[in-house]
Amino acid sequence: MKNLIEVKNLSKDYADPSGFNVHLLEDISINIEEGSITSIVAPTGAGKSSLLRILGNLESLTGGTINNNFENKKIVYIPSQASSYPWYSVRENLMLLNIDEKLFKEIIHLVGLEGYEDHYPDNNSLAFRLRISLGRAIAANAGTIILDEPFLKNIKQESLERIYELILLLKSTLGLTIIMGTSNLSESILLSDKIYLMKKNPGKIFDSIDISFEQNRDVKQMSSEKFNEYRSLIEQKMKSEPSQILSNITV
Repeated sequence: MKNLIEVKNLSKDYADPSGFNVHLLEDISINIEEGSITSIVAPTGAGKSSLLRILGNLESLTGGTINNNFENKKIVYIPSQASSYPWYSVRENLMLLNIDEKLFKEIIHLVGLEGYEDHYPDNNSLAFRLRISLGRAIAANAGTIILDEPFLKNIKQESLERIYELILLLKSTLGLTIIMGTSNLSESILLSDKIYLMKKNPGKIFDSIDISFEQNRDVKQMSSEKFNEYRSLIEQKMKSEPSQILSNITV
């Protein structure tokens, strides 16, 4: 696979409300391969969201370079609070992207919303809203989707597993490139082809791991020996990094 995004020596500074300069991100260099799922695993406060927003062209960098090869495809950023419009139905949310009926039907079938065309997003149904946001991204001709802490703890486990399966389906069916920011090791191992480990103060990549499984991925992999080997390896790497001790990384 070719590199879709190449980040070299990226840094980010900003002034806090008191006027003090904050050095948030330092010397970040990562490669995102086309058609892959890449996770950035970091504790809260490491600047993970800022990095993702910079990759999505929603925030400026202070130093370094980003080179990309998007061609005619778009990059879409989905925040942790899914970005569907709760006052519009599923149909209206997608039709805002000026798609035809044929494409609409294809998308709702793909994201598992058949039969819910006239339903309105429930603010408490985060998994449902995430499906709509993914559908909107596809309707917008996204080639790359950025997910910022998409799998919140208050999503029910059964719904969570179905969303994991949907992410893997979108990658395999549409060839999407997915960049995911998370503080959860298990979901990053299950979904990712590559994981970057990020520390805080300032935010910096300190290691990376390539992930591969012999069989097709599904949630059953989470109980496999290979999965547990990856988790142990990553936990060891994080324990060897002093700044990660006591960080809020979940397993």
